[in-house]
Amino acid sequence: MKLYFTPFACSLATRIAIEEAELDAEFVLVPSGRILPDGRPFAVISPMEYVPAMENSGGMVLSEGTAVLTYIADLAAEGVLAPAPYTLERYQMMRWLNFIATEIHKGIFSPLMTRKSGEAAREWALGMMPKRFELLSRQLDGQDYLVGSFSVADAYLLAVLNWCEHASVPIADWPVLLGWRARMRQRPSVARAMAAEMPLLQAA
Repeated sequence: MKLYFTPFACSLATRIAIEEAELDAEFVLVPSGRILPDGRPFAVISPMEYVPAMENSGGMVLSEGTAVLTYIADLAAEGVLAPAPYTLERYQMMRWLNFIATEIHKGIFSPLMTRKSGEAAREWALGMMPKRFELLSRQLDGQDYLVGSFSVADAYLLAVLNWCEHASVPIADWPVLLGWRARMRQRPSVARAMAAEMPLLQAA
C-alpha cells in the first residue's frame, strides 16, 4: 500500500493510523510541482490533488481523507482504529470524521491557511470557530478520545489542531483542546509519525 502525503498536512493522520495499527505502507512524498517520483501527475491518484491518497497492490486508488482513514481502520485489527462495524460508536466516529473534515478543516483552517483568502474570509472563519471548538471541548472534557477508545477521528483531529499556531488560531482559549492535543502528541504512534515528518517539513 502506498500512502501519498505532504509533511504535517492532514495526511499526517494516515501516518498516525498506520503507526497505531502497525501496518505496512510505503509513504510517497508529493512534490510541490505535483509530479510524482514515477513521473505520473498526482492528479491521476487524487483528482483534486489533495493528500492523503492511497494506492494498494491490487491497483485500487482512493482519495479523500475520511475515505482513506476509514479504509485503513478497516485493515487494522478490530477495535484498534475504529469501533466495530454497525455499532452506534462506529457511526459516532463517522460523525466526528465528517465534522472535522467539513467544520474544522475546510470551514475554519482552509480560509486561514491560504494566501488567496481576503480579510473578510479570514474574519468569517474565525467567527465560525467558537461554536465548533466549544462543541469539541464539551465532547473531550473529561475523556481521552472522541468516541470510547482511540480512533482515526482522533488522529485526524490531532493533525488539524497541529495547525493552530501556523494559522494564528488561539487554541489556548480552549484549554480542554490544548490539553488534549498535548496528551495526544505523547501517544507513541503520534510521536513517531510527527518525528518522521518533521525533518521533511523543516527542509521544505
